[in-house]
Amino acid sequence: MIEIDDAGSGSLIGGTGIGLFRRETQEYIFKIIPPVYFQEPYFSQKAYQKNALTIVKNAFRRLEVSRNEPVRVCRGYIFEDLHAWLNVQGYNWRSVKIEGTLQSKVEASFSLYCIQLGLPRDFVQHARFAFGFHRLLKWVFADFDARVKYCKSGWKSWRKWSVVPRTVYPQILDKEMYCLKCGQVIPRQAPAVILAYETNREWTVPLHPDCCSYEINLS
Repeated sequence: MIEIDDAGSGSLIGGTGIGLFRRETQEYIFKIIPPVYFQEPYFSQKAYQKNALTIVKNAFRRLEVSRNEPVRVCRGYIFEDLHAWLNVQGYNWRSVKIEGTLQSKVEASFSLYCIQLGLPRDFVQHARFAFGFHRLLKWVFADFDARVKYCKSGWKSWRKWSVVPRTVYPQILDKEMYCLKCGQVIPRQAPAVILAYETNREWTVPLHPDCCSYEINLS
């Protein structure tokens, strides 16, 4: 039996991972739909669905999936083109909720991918998918120009919240914190800058002064 699942479709950061798993042989294939397919103009064209189909087609060839082998596909919008193709090709398939081994594998693979993009490991290890839009936005705002390319910027929530006003001011920290740009410690009583803004609530982002690319408000 072939199982197909996705991970990361609800995460602001990164593309979306597509995983295929053959239960009998434990064969596993994982590929990423790049973030660009969740950005305009491709997002409005639902190009991510075509890319998901391409990934599955290539995996089927690699695994030599026959028309008679049972195929189970995760329920979700990202597989709409795949559903149509499976019908046309006459595969023995059903849409189901994927749980167990494949679900764990594809989530672990997506976590590793996000860490490779630069997302702090604690963001990944202490949260389930999605990691939380507003929490991830803190990481993006810490180095906006370099990190915006990793975002699903076709989302309405991105268009709404990515343009909120931001203020940066100096501060001496009363406790140890981590700079969300470089990931290194800012010691207690060390000079820092705080990036502040408001979305669903007030947020602050600690940065080393040398890591800050925003104009600092000294008033």
